[in-house]
This record gives sequence, structure tokens and C-alpha cells, in this order.
Amino acid sequence: MTDFDHFAAHIQNLIAANPDCFDFGDFGTGTSLAWIEKAQRRLKVVFPASYCWWLQHYGGGQIYGDEVFSIYEQDFDQVVGGDVVYMNELARRRQWPAEHLQIMCTDQALDFYIDLTQVIGATESPVYVSQGKNTRLYATNFFDFLEKQLADTYLTF
Repeated sequence: MTDFDHFAAHIQNLIAANPDCFDFGDFGTGTSLAWIEKAQRRLKVVFPASYCWWLQHYGGGQIYGDEVFSIYEQDFDQVVGGDVVYMNELARRRQWPAEHLQIMCTDQALDFYIDLTQVIGATESPVYVSQGKNTRLYATNFFDFLEKQLADTYLTF
């Protein structure tokens, strides 16, 4: 078993053990690889492997009521809401850097994003959190982001 497979199994168990915190689709009912590839092409980025794994296995959902951006599998020119393509195209119109893949915005004005300019190993990138002009490293990758979200019900700077 690779490290990636070990962490994926850990995250799967963590999600299953905490249904009051994670409101995701059922494991195995996620986004198709074809739609993930379409989203990457549209945004002109490559998603980290851990984010792709989550998309493929869960498809989407919320953590403590905050939506993690996913792929709605709808025409990108028509879709709205928490679709990762829609949210990132909207953010780019507000001068958000294209290499910062927004993955969640909370009602406390926290923006979580994957910094695609930083590649760890061959397939991962760190997750940052920003609030206004304050930004800090939040997680080493998307799996770590999910694990930390479980513990951080009220994140403060």
C-alpha cells in the first residue's frame, strides 16, 4: 500500500466516522474522471491527486455546513453555486490568481485555496487560508485539509 493509499483510506474512515461533521455524497458516487478532466481544461490547471480522489469518490458536500467546491457535472457556462469551475472563474474576475484554486469560502469570510504553484512530490499542493489581507498555510495537501477541518470548527487568525 502506498502512502497515498494509506492516507486515502484514513480519510475515508475519518469521513465515515464523523457523519455529523462531513455531509458528503456516499463513497463511490463521485464525479466522473471525464468531468474532472473537463474542469481542469476549462480552468487550465491540474488538480492535486488528493482533491481528484475526493471528487471521484465523494463528488461534493459540506463540512460543518460550509460547501467544499466540487464539480456539478453541468455545462460550465450555465452552472452556478459551489461548482469549482464557476467559483474560480468568478474569483478570477475579481483578480484572484489563477494558480490559487479556491476550494471553500466560509460564512466567517475565510477563503481556502490550493496553491498550485507549489508542488509537493509529484502530485500534491498545499492549502492556504486567507481572511482579508491575512494569509497562512493551513494544510500540506487536500487530505490534510479535510482532517484539519474536522478539528477546526471555528478557525481564527
